[in-house]
Amino acid sequence: MLRPEIDWEICQTCDPCEARRACKTRAIVKIDRDEPAYIELSRCNGCGECVVTCTFQAIMLKNGWHPH
Repeated sequence: MLRPEIDWEICQTCDPCEARRACKTRAIVKIDRDEPAYIELSRCNGCGECVVTCTFQAIMLKNGWHPH
């Protein structure tokens, strides 16, 4: 199954994070305003919506184990 992965060197810690706003399962979590978001894989369904909405293309889908 595909799973999203954030490239921390590309992530700009946007506020608001467009990928987070687009995530229908709320798998992208941001705790502090100045910190980058992270992906809660147990909530992710692998749809890829975060990939296409990230302004800086900091998220990509990769093959891998998914906790569902």
